[in-house]
Amino acid sequence: MEPKYIVSATLGATGGMLAIWGFLNTNQGYINLGLAGAFLGAVILTLKSSKYVKKETAEILLESQKKLFNSILKNLKLEGRTLYIPPYENLPKGGVFLPLHEDFEVDPARFDEETLFITDVPQEKAMGLLLPSLGEALVEKYEEHLEGPLSSLPEVESAASSVLRALGLAKRVYIEETERGIRIIVDPSFTCNPEICEKLPCPICASILRAAAKASEEIIAVEKFEKKNYGIEIKAKKIGRVEEWM
Repeated sequence: MEPKYIVSATLGATGGMLAIWGFLNTNQGYINLGLAGAFLGAVILTLKSSKYVKKETAEILLESQKKLFNSILKNLKLEGRTLYIPPYENLPKGGVFLPLHEDFEVDPARFDEETLFITDVPQEKAMGLLLPSLGEALVEKYEEHLEGPLSSLPEVESAASSVLRALGLAKRVYIEETERGIRIIVDPSFTCNPEICEKLPCPICASILRAAAKASEEIIAVEKFEKKNYGIEIKAKKIGRVEEWM
């Protein structure tokens, strides 16, 4: 039973008893106190539970981000699939790279935490947008939950499921390794647009993929986001360690 029902029932019962006792003993003070208690109990009963507040808060916060991401996509004309970079010397916490072209190259030597637009590169297909902080805070929460660094995909699945469910952001997370890469299922507690997330992910999807990159120690490239009746299905593949692209 939710705490609000317990508190509401307690206040209502106590208020009722005080009001009756005051009436029988002609004590107006107790009558007023009893009525106040019953009123407070009724008010608490009408309050929405915390899970609804969390969901609505996430919707509000993510709605503004969706608009920003749509604008970025339209203006920069980013064609490539999103890449998730594991931690290494230049990016101690990893990052998210959006290539300019579908036929891309990755130049991790040019990445750092202060650079947003990757343009100073020998080849145009190595250009793109680098987002070092996207989803970072949630990855840190996953590791706090584990009380240690992420080192395997089962750990990512367990930690992400627990943390996102506790925060009211997702009902479940499922991860499996396939012959071609990684399959992830996320059942978010808010409206998710796969077309946007495929290019510029929301923090929840980004955090799971970043965590997967960190645990596998490989760059992960998104292949497809699809909306299913059981949630959002993400297909991705590992494309090698950072040093292989240096």
